[in-house]
Amino acid sequence: MSSPSRGGGGPVEDVRGELVARGLVDGLPRAFLAGVTRFARPPQAELDGLTAAAEGLAARLAAGEAGEDDLPLLTRVLFSAGHGGLLAACGVRTPSYDVLGSYRDNLRTPIGPRLPERPRAGDRRWRVLGRDVGFPVGVPACVLNGGEEWVRLHAGNGFSVLTYKTVRSRAHEPNAQPNWTFAPRPPGDVVVSDPWDWVEPGSPGVSTVNSFGVPSPAPEEWGPDLERSLAAVDDDQLLLVSVMGEGDGTALVDDFARTALLAQEAGATVVELNLSCPNTLAATADGVKPPLCLDAGATLAVVEGVRRALDDRTGLVAKLSWLDEQRLAALVPRLGPLVDGVAGINTVPSRVVRSDGEPTFPGRAVAGLSGAAVRGPALDLTRRLVALREAGGHSFAVLAMGGVTDVASFAALYEAGADAVQSASGAFADPFLARDCIAALGDTLPRAVAR
Repeated sequence: MSSPSRGGGGPVEDVRGELVARGLVDGLPRAFLAGVTRFARPPQAELDGLTAAAEGLAARLAAGEAGEDDLPLLTRVLFSAGHGGLLAACGVRTPSYDVLGSYRDNLRTPIGPRLPERPRAGDRRWRVLGRDVGFPVGVPACVLNGGEEWVRLHAGNGFSVLTYKTVRSRAHEPNAQPNWTFAPRPPGDVVVSDPWDWVEPGSPGVSTVNSFGVPSPAPEEWGPDLERSLAAVDDDQLLLVSVMGEGDGTALVDDFARTALLAQEAGATVVELNLSCPNTLAATADGVKPPLCLDAGATLAVVEGVRRALDDRTGLVAKLSWLDEQRLAALVPRLGPLVDGVAGINTVPSRVVRSDGEPTFPGRAVAGLSGAAVRGPALDLTRRLVALREAGGHSFAVLAMGGVTDVASFAALYEAGADAVQSASGAFADPFLARDCIAALGDTLPRAVAR
């Protein structure tokens, strides 16, 4: 399902009108190639092909001969040329995060398109973590929920279970760019991803890799922004807040608890503990720290410490990475009585290189793989988590994510027993994903609550 044209002449005509009015047509090939080569240079044959495609498009635009079959190329060229916002203003489906821009710039200004009216499933509601939500689809803790404007974008586009990006007790800067790239090739022992790779928006096969390093503003900045973000969601939408601590032993527990309390003081009704990002245990030979959830003892110490610190009315969710059968079966019976929800999976740590064999993210051999490539692990963990919940008589909600890029992949995790399903790569590449899920399933999705 595509969005209607603003002017009635079709999206290509609308975009062309804006480009002409702004005097951007002639410089489009140059701006596109600057984006393509921003972080590395493609092989000459590939670069020549991209150059020819962009120049041909610009010529057709200048002559008024561009047609609707040019829309895929037009979207790629404008996005890589730094004009994603222009596409969004014309209602064109385009990625919401500017991968060429800085992390800070992206926090302030999402470039993804906004629907004129929030999609709704009539008056149906689904129960998630004590809240009746308009539809159980959302966006997990990631840069796509890094601030008020992102929360407004996704809430307005129909995502009703949102998790504010992980915050910390002191400021942390992001890793150097690039931070996020498409991964269009099937993953093997390594993931091959070039910074200039592209996947057409709305493609259900989209996968990405990212290396941000869990950045966070200082509490003095994120606290007020969180208050505004919480006020920006409707009564039938839920905004969780992800937090992370640092340190060793009791210092780690104390820092998690301190940050969770700051989130609660800002108005958070549900706090999610980020136990799944690679930064809380001793580093491996690759220099990457495994996720805390691999250590059951440390995980439970954090969860218990935060539960003691928070108000009883504040919900608590534990975010996990993929765990093998033995680890998950050992953890859930002890974790279940302490939490209101369990979320997972995070991205899958993977070795990532460019097509020339050099690291996609210089200085970081391992990055997080997400999107269609991780559907298998996500569905596997969700099924096992739901089975352990039922076997133990627990009542925690399951927030599932991983590989959700279209209606079918949303439905697969929901049918596996998840109470809500979240999407990162899918929502990045297709900001209209929630709308499509609601349109397809809003009248039939089971487990709606009586009104």
